[in-house]
Amino acid sequence: MDVIRRSQATVDPTGLTVETPNGKHIPFNSRKIHAALAALTNDPTVVHRVESLIVAQLAGFDVVATGTIQATIVDTLEQLGYAHMAKSYLKASH
Repeated sequence: MDVIRRSQATVDPTGLTVETPNGKHIPFNSRKIHAALAALTNDPTVVHRVESLIVAQLAGFDVVATGTIQATIVDTLEQLGYAHMAKSYLKASH
């Protein structure tokens, strides 16, 4: 039986800044995405897979709006077949 161990460390895109709705700039923190996904499922494999894809997409930005982060989370969940999680995320984030 093969066992796959994943690092518990999250990957933060270096230098990514988040622009909040009020225009404030704050450093990106992938732990917030991890926590939001972990609240939607108890499956660590799903959380890791989705989080990795979201962070990889955001790594191309220097500054990203919170709305773009939320849309990326929803789009990624839906594309991976987790529409029910996407709906739950939207309810929780509004």
